[in-house]
Amino acid sequence: MSTRIAFVPLLSKVQEYISTHYAASLSDSRKFGQLKPYIEKFLRDNGFTVEGMTTNELADKLYCEMAEYSVLTKYLGKDEIEEINVNGWDDIAITYTDGHIEKADEHFYSPTHAVDIVKRLLHHSGMIIDNATPMSQGHLPGNTRITALKEPLVDDDRGISVSIRLLHPSRVNREQLVAGGNATQKMIDFLCMCLRYGVSFVVAGATSSGKTTLLNALLTSIPDNKRIFTIESGSRELSLVRTKDGKVINNVVHTLSRPSDNEA
Repeated sequence: MSTRIAFVPLLSKVQEYISTHYAASLSDSRKFGQLKPYIEKFLRDNGFTVEGMTTNELADKLYCEMAEYSVLTKYLGKDEIEEINVNGWDDIAITYTDGHIEKADEHFYSPTHAVDIVKRLLHHSGMIIDNATPMSQGHLPGNTRITALKEPLVDDDRGISVSIRLLHPSRVNREQLVAGGNATQKMIDFLCMCLRYGVSFVVAGATSSGKTTLLNALLTSIPDNKRIFTIESGSRELSLVRTKDGKVINNVVHTLSRPSDNEA
């Protein structure tokens, strides 16, 4: 005999069940593979169903809520997506690489739910967000940068504001910059000469204005026998390692900085 129930109350019941009987499968990412069978067992033993969803679909959605990133999961890692903006718990905007923006059909279930999922996102880089630290920056594997704000920096009823930037390897070379009218050949040659001879310069501009694309293109002018050492904050945007026939042919070291544990 099945029992029809709404998804959010069911999620609370499953979380309580797993926390009580199989807590390690929630706290240890190496045991996430055990989580879905436990969820399926709970659904079978109790006969819970949600309207419009099969048991497998329901188990998948519950697993996504408990081990992944809820409504954000399906957008993360997509090549065609450039940015995910959470304007509030019930408002998510997706910016695509061609520049157009779409509002997501889904949203979080409450302000608290939104904050909990963002805390999970930030956990990957050892960062926290709470009342004492209401602004935080972090990253996910695969060059995804996260900037988050919570109350009191945003209104209580909005829960949280998050910008998630998906950083894709640059596909633009120096010739394409010139052909696209972004720079003249003389400009590119001058900047490449500055790089070759160690002349410092600053590349500045608004978000998505092409700073990283320009640097990626310019740095390919460095001879393969010269060493490139990069230091970036939070997540890696530059992608300079080149391979040929399975072998790395240039000399590149990519590093990341992180906030000091010493507040001073």
